[in-house]
Amino acid sequence: MTKFLENYRLAIIVTAFMVLTLNTQFAYAVTTKMWRNTDPVYIPKGKSQNISVSGKGKFTLSPGKRKTNEIPAAYIWCLVADGTDSLFAGTGNPGSIFKFGHDGEVIEYFKTPELHVQTLAIDSAGNIFAGTLPHGRIYKITSKGKGEVFCELPDPYIWDMISDKSSNLYAATGNNGVIYKISDKGIPSVFFDSPFSNILDLVIDNDNNIYAACEPSGLIYKITPDGNASVLYDADEDEIHCLAIDKNGVLYAGTSSGTPPMLQAPALPVSPEVMLPLLIEQFPGEPGNVWLDYFLSDSDIEIPATPPMKNAYAENGMNESLLIPDVNTVYRIDKDGRVRKIFVVDSFILCMTIDNNNDILVGTGNKAKLFKIDRNGEASLLYDFSESQILDILSYKDGIKYMATGNNANVYQLASAYSREGTYESIVHDTTYVSSWGCISWEGKTPSQTNIMLSTRSGNSRKPDITWSEWTQGYQSNGEKIKSPAARFIQYRATLTTDNSERTPSLDNVSIAYLPQNQPPLIRNIEVTTPRHFPSDASDNNNASNIQETAPFSADDVYLDSSRKNYQSAPLGTRKLISWEAEDPNNDRLEFHLEYKSVDESKWKELERNIKEVNEFYWNTNRIPDGSYQAKVIACDELDNPQEFALKEEVESDAFLIDNTRPVVLNLKTVIESDAIDRHGRPGYTIIVTGTAKDEMCNITDIQYSIDSGDWKTAFPEDKIFDSTEETFLLKIPYISYDEHTIVINALDYEGNIGSSRTVFNP
Repeated sequence: MTKFLENYRLAIIVTAFMVLTLNTQFAYAVTTKMWRNTDPVYIPKGKSQNISVSGKGKFTLSPGKRKTNEIPAAYIWCLVADGTDSLFAGTGNPGSIFKFGHDGEVIEYFKTPELHVQTLAIDSAGNIFAGTLPHGRIYKITSKGKGEVFCELPDPYIWDMISDKSSNLYAATGNNGVIYKISDKGIPSVFFDSPFSNILDLVIDNDNNIYAACEPSGLIYKITPDGNASVLYDADEDEIHCLAIDKNGVLYAGTSSGTPPMLQAPALPVSPEVMLPLLIEQFPGEPGNVWLDYFLSDSDIEIPATPPMKNAYAENGMNESLLIPDVNTVYRIDKDGRVRKIFVVDSFILCMTIDNNNDILVGTGNKAKLFKIDRNGEASLLYDFSESQILDILSYKDGIKYMATGNNANVYQLASAYSREGTYESIVHDTTYVSSWGCISWEGKTPSQTNIMLSTRSGNSRKPDITWSEWTQGYQSNGEKIKSPAARFIQYRATLTTDNSERTPSLDNVSIAYLPQNQPPLIRNIEVTTPRHFPSDASDNNNASNIQETAPFSADDVYLDSSRKNYQSAPLGTRKLISWEAEDPNNDRLEFHLEYKSVDESKWKELERNIKEVNEFYWNTNRIPDGSYQAKVIACDELDNPQEFALKEEVESDAFLIDNTRPVVLNLKTVIESDAIDRHGRPGYTIIVTGTAKDEMCNITDIQYSIDSGDWKTAFPEDKIFDSTEETFLLKIPYISYDEHTIVINALDYEGNIGSSRTVFNP
């Protein structure tokens, strides 16, 4: 029912615009067109600032965002906060821990000799545990900032750490896929040994069950407190990269599959510049509802450094090549084990967290984007960052979230309150031809203290430049007439504002009505030919009184009855096929008128009018005098345009010949030559027939003969080539019998006319 009402409402809007009367300087097609910027393919191509875009194309204000002070590192891998509201960040290259003070000051809190601090955990006493790579060491840093090696594991990569209710520390490692349980004295023991390379992420539920993300098999393990493991889910993707669990015990898993980096000779980690691959994002909804992610135009594409994945480093680091993500997924796994996809994106899902509202925040790379999946399963893009990756998200108290990025290393604070103002600038819409604008319409909600305002600009270049019009003053009423000048291209800008940080307006279904300038029809490839076959329904577009006439035969037709099938593929002498190709740039329906004249005349004569739906005409020319002619095809779009606005196009054919006069067979002579005695003792003979086939207008194309109404046989000219209006021939017919015989000679010209003659002889 909801879908029906939406379609009905749209039909009403379209109908209203169809009856608009616009003042124009052009001739326009009558059909009003509508650009509705709701297609998920095109919405992401627009530019947004402080605007959240849902998968259904709804715009709202994003939460307020600010960036903290710069951090001298390439990557911020992880974030934790202590009981004093201080924020700590573990970085890569160098492997340090930075502290963010209440005043916004950033200091290097502790520097390890390692390349990367990959994961951080904090206990109730304020001690920070830092898991590093590539030497598999865990450092313990006190609340005074003093640190030392707490534990050294036999595996080189520590991907994640968590602690349980008893303050036991667990470390997920690679490349042997082992989870270690570490005592308060720093003594490790194997808690779970998987058969795969890496355990990348860990989460724990209220019952102290640990869930582990596995690579490369794409498995999720559930491990009870006593170490019993079972496979909770086997995903289609080959890497479960991150996990999150909400307050109801629902587990979420994000995948990060794609072409792995090609590891080269050991070297210090260097971030080479690589081209950003096109991204495709799919939000939950109907199956196959894909949102193509083109947030950057071709000219805006950045060249970010390659994002390192968790398993992309070896001892001392490795150089990396371009990573190309597959389609990756966020899975929801209920407590009863029921699994479903809730979010699909063609990029790497690098981190997830659950906020205080039980909404899921998802961070991606290679292009850093922050998505929110609400409790109803609807996904929205909150922010599009200039950095390459979002590597960690920390949901803190009072609805505040922190995001850590890589390439470049920054920390962003995301408030629970909405931004005061946000703008969305649409893509440039190409109407193909200069157009006159109707009204701009939209659907939206504006709670008190909020507002929506739209404006437009137009121009005749694909990219806005100084030749474009200025942005119009804002349209604040739905259905206002667009004030931008007539042009081929148009763009709109939406500005959302609020004076109450707890409220946001919402905007969707922006549409612009326009009338493209009417363009004349186009006619190409007009041809006039003599048809070799005559279709049975050709009378539909010809004068019926003449259409049933057959190709002319001579007065000697009595001799042709048994052999006419020999001429079934021959030209039909009194008919011409006029054919053409035509189209209308505005997709208007076309009708055609045909005229003709002799090449020596100046005035055209009407041949046929109001031809529709076909691009050919069979013309019976038996009443047209022989000579050279031209045909004219006139195409008109009056069917879809008022008469005063209709346009037409006309094209003349090349000269063609009409020849309805039969060729003649002249100087027909028969000579009998004696041969050797036959088997009956009678003298044999050969019949020699000579003559000339001649036509006044066109070349002779065939000469045939028949003896006593027998089968037709082909005769060639004496020079063996049919290339002239006059051809001489000589036939040598062997002995037949000593009775009287009739020989019929037929000559066929290029236009299908047949001339005949005959000779009778008696040996």
